[in-house]
Amino acid sequence: MLQAKNLSVRFGGLKAVENVSLGVAKGEIMSLIGPNGAGKTTFFNLVSGFLKPTAGTVHFMDSDITGLPPNKIAGMGLVRTFQKTNIFADVTVAESIKIGFHLRRKAGFFDILTAGKVSRQENRDIGKWSEDILSFTGLFSWKNYLVKNIPYGKQRMLAIALALAAEPKLLLLDEPATGLNPVETQELMDIILKIRDEKKMTVFLIEHNMNLVVSISDRLAVLCYGEKLTEGKPAEVSQDPRVIEAYLGRGFSYAAS
Repeated sequence: MLQAKNLSVRFGGLKAVENVSLGVAKGEIMSLIGPNGAGKTTFFNLVSGFLKPTAGTVHFMDSDITGLPPNKIAGMGLVRTFQKTNIFADVTVAESIKIGFHLRRKAGFFDILTAGKVSRQENRDIGKWSEDILSFTGLFSWKNYLVKNIPYGKQRMLAIALALAAEPKLLLLDEPATGLNPVETQELMDIILKIRDEKKMTVFLIEHNMNLVVSISDRLAVLCYGEKLTEGKPAEVSQDPRVIEAYLGRGFSYAAS
């Protein structure tokens, strides 16, 4: 579904990502791990169009998307979240979700302006779709709250709900568990598995919570200083001496779920 080949980007003399090749298969949950500064978010920025590579290519669903702008890539079905909760603070949760459906609108400007037939039908559809996503992500009871007034963990979940509103084929999650307590982390794990199993979406995530990563991932890839160390199944990667030395530490142990 996603294939990066020899992907590189440099900022002056800094090699942020260097000659990285990896793929994400349809229907899997794949995680990208590595120490801080390893180039993980930069890699996400490259494949989602927020950065243009110095070298290499990115293909999504057999289309070359190298260097395309983010809105074009999102419209093709590759949608991402960010480390920070960049969401609409002064609207309600329900209104925020409706905003997330803008990629799916087909009505023209004049039809929207005059509340034409197409626009009215879209508004009814979006109302239903929004409630479905709110229920799916456990946010339904919060729908009438202003976004800035809901707990931080719910704001993180709302960021995922907004991404789901764009109907991604491949969902990129950038450190979704940051700042979550153990209960919220378990809820996040359950939602990611539901996204894969019930919505049939492929998930690619960056995450530092290794208990989460090894519990839900089909495969892992490891970056260090902008280069790929290895990739494979969690049990294999967690036992790789290079990964233990660079990131996991000798105290980490893998327990299959």
